Amino acid sequence: MTNFTQISFDLISEIKQSNCAEQIYSILDKSANIFGYNTFVIAEAPLKSRDMLQDRLMLARWPEQWSERYGEQGYIHHDPVVAHTRRMTGPFRWSEAPIGRDERLARIIMGEASEIGLRDGYCIPIQDLTCTRIVSFGGSHLDLPDQAASGLHMLGIYADLTFRALTSAAAKRREAGPGAPRCSPREIECIKWAAAGKTGWETSEILSLSHRTVESYLNTAAQKLGAANRVHLVAQALRQGIID
Repeated sequence: MTNFTQISFDLISEIKQSNCAEQIYSILDKSANIFGYNTFVIAEAPLKSRDMLQDRLMLARWPEQWSERYGEQGYIHHDPVVAHTRRMTGPFRWSEAPIGRDERLARIIMGEASEIGLRDGYCIPIQDLTCTRIVSFGGSHLDLPDQAASGLHMLGIYADLTFRALTSAAAKRREAGPGAPRCSPREIECIKWAAAGKTGWETSEILSLSHRTVESYLNTAAQKLGAANRVHLVAQALRQGIID
């Protein structure tokens, strides 16, 4: 019988020792084989109607096609799971999220997610004074006994806390040191298009790059600037004179 409690403690210990976002990603990626999920997302619930997915996304392993579709269609504003996180303080299964007022669009989102194998999920809302943060794990079927669910709950919380601590510490180090961090010309190009309101997919079309490459440039720039999401990245780049 799998000892999910001990496994979770070991994984949390690894996360607490992480010194970059890539290490957190790697640990969550490895954990997928243990808990049975295929995707994970660390994000913030949108604050305004014009917020896009890339503005709120911090760390994710998603099918690229679904990420593009979800972002382009603005599903983040109509996803019943995202809406439910604002009302909850504890974890819940995706199936427990009420459909809400926009039933037609909610069912479209759930149907399209199901078609690519995201039929089941476990979501962990984290409430603070400024926003609702979301850690969500998805797959075709999540078989989570109570011990596994409790372990995944704690793993999600520590992944979010450690990610935010790393970006905050990086920002403080930069503020204390001379000069601005060096972003590559390509990273700066991608930040400029993000500042202009372009999605990662739109930027990839403009620059004739793959969507994955654009996201890599933006994620690397965010790590350098200590930005937690796309909006924060643009704000940091403006503040430090990297873009104008």
